[in-house]
Amino acid sequence: MTLWQLLADKLPIKLLSLALATALWLLATGAKDGSLDVSVPVVLRNPPPGLALAGDAPRRVDVTIAGPRLRLLGLHPERMSLELDLANLGEGAVTFSALEKRLRIPTGLTIMRIYPSVLEFKLVRAPRSGAKQGSAPKAPAEGSSPTT
Repeated sequence: MTLWQLLADKLPIKLLSLALATALWLLATGAKDGSLDVSVPVVLRNPPPGLALAGDAPRRVDVTIAGPRLRLLGLHPERMSLELDLANLGEGAVTFSALEKRLRIPTGLTIMRIYPSVLEFKLVRAPRSGAKQGSAPKAPAEGSSPTT
C-alpha cells in the first residue's frame, strides 16, 4: 500500500475527526478569558440651539473590554462609539459619568476600564452670526483713498 492510499483510505472519517478536534480545541482555548484595549470615538448628539462648547471636547476614550476570547474576536471596535446626548441642557458646566452604561457592547463582555472615566464640558452662548463685534469701521472721508 502506498502513502497516498493510506491517506485516502477512510478519508471522510479522517476529515470528520480533524473537524471535531479543531472544534474542541477552539472551544477549549476560546473559553479562556482575555482582554482587549480599544479607542472609542466620542460623538456629541443634539447640541442645544444657541449654545456651543467652550474649548475642545475629548474626541476619544480608551476602553478595556474583558470576556471570552471568542467573543472578543467577534467584537468590531470600528463600529463602536460613545454617544452623549446634549439635548435639553442649558448654559454652564456639564458632567457625564458612568460612561460604561452609555457604551453598548455585546452580551458576555464586560467593560473593565474607561479613561477618562468622567467627561466635563462647558456650554456657552454661541456668538450670533452677523452680530456687531466692537465698533463699526468708519467710512473714508470724501476724496481720500482707503488704506490697506
